[in-house]
Amino acid sequence: VYHDDNFLMNGLVSANRVPHPGLLVLKKVYQYMTAEPVDLARGEIEVTNGYAFVDLSGFDGFWELLGDGEVLATGELPALNIGPGESRTINLPLPAVDPQPGIEYWLNLSFRLAADTAWASRGHEVAWEQFKLDLAAPAPELDVDAMPPLAVDEGDGLITVSGEGFRVVFDAAAGTVASFQAAETELIRSGPRPNFWRAPTDNDRGNGFPERCAPWKTASGNWRVTSSTVESKGSAEVEVRFEGEFADVGGAKSVSYKVFGSGDIVVEHAFTPAEGELPELPRFGMQMVAPGGFETVTWYGRGPHESYWDRKAGARVGVYSGTVEEQFVDYSEPQENGNKTDVRWVSLTNPEGAGLLVVGEPLIAFSAHHYTTEDLETAKHSFEMEYRQDITFNIDMQQTGVGGDTSWGARTHDKYTLWPEPMSYSFRIRPLTATGPSAMELARRVR
Repeated sequence: VYHDDNFLMNGLVSANRVPHPGLLVLKKVYQYMTAEPVDLARGEIEVTNGYAFVDLSGFDGFWELLGDGEVLATGELPALNIGPGESRTINLPLPAVDPQPGIEYWLNLSFRLAADTAWASRGHEVAWEQFKLDLAAPAPELDVDAMPPLAVDEGDGLITVSGEGFRVVFDAAAGTVASFQAAETELIRSGPRPNFWRAPTDNDRGNGFPERCAPWKTASGNWRVTSSTVESKGSAEVEVRFEGEFADVGGAKSVSYKVFGSGDIVVEHAFTPAEGELPELPRFGMQMVAPGGFETVTWYGRGPHESYWDRKAGARVGVYSGTVEEQFVDYSEPQENGNKTDVRWVSLTNPEGAGLLVVGEPLIAFSAHHYTTEDLETAKHSFEMEYRQDITFNIDMQQTGVGGDTSWGARTHDKYTLWPEPMSYSFRIRPLTATGPSAMELARRVR
């Protein structure tokens, strides 16, 4: 019998009335109260009433000053007696801040109902804004000379770099990490490996993405390593570099791993596509597999819900935490989901607090699931997918946006599309220990 598949049950709210992340974006875009910075150094903002007939006396305004997610000061806005279509400049008593190394400072504004209504209770947030303050101090650098020394061993197709309390083993033929251990705990099961593919979304399927972009799917699994080099740059720094090519899309690719005596590994992923016509890239990133047990995911970036390049207006920058399982968005048909954008750092940890930290240089996107990309792509319903103990951990520079003008042919806008051109990005991996510095402290250090 002919039917429209999941066409009438894949909107802003699921079939069982659970809001999808897109509804929070819609709420933000449609909000009738807005604010703009006038002079943040002096605490001046301009609040605009976008209602046609309602003044803002029925709403309370609040502000908070944060440093890397930590609340430093809070306060209330003066009475919002702003008429329909009018604007007013408001002065906030922001405290003086002495910028600390590596810390970002944000001003959050929240507008909430001042009294109960028929549709929501007092305190319900109806609008918000977020501004980054122009306050910064250079982050401390890694002091390589003060780090413990590294040892390098090559043999049987493996490159092993060992340091104080950790060991990373590279597979020379595959050009990936075969093992990364710290304090005798395995942190990476396999990868990172080049990844250009995502499980097609409803919009992707509607515009022919799976067929048009298929070369990038096969390319993700067909990187051929053409050379590998190992170079010691002092007693506490070793660079392992892999060069390669893709038979499916051509071009040249390199992945560099700079291992430091501190346990930091700086990964740089660079790609130059071949000349000629190629479709847009679904994503540009790397995928690794982490062992099950690191079930707490914490990140500093947009959240707490999923966000994408062209669908992130409704997600504040902050520090968020939850389980890996909670990052899965159960759409009516399995597809790409759970991505987080503008991420400064992300960690996967076990109940003791040990695990893996990934820091963007400067920003990354990530997702973490107990399902593989293939699981998300091939299952018709979520209950058909096999729950896997291991964690598929994607660390991306970017994904092509998810679009949404229509779901039956419209493609993602050009400005949110990854076109085949030379690109590169880097991130830093670091073991976390139960008794060592926190993820935030380690993330503030740079190369």
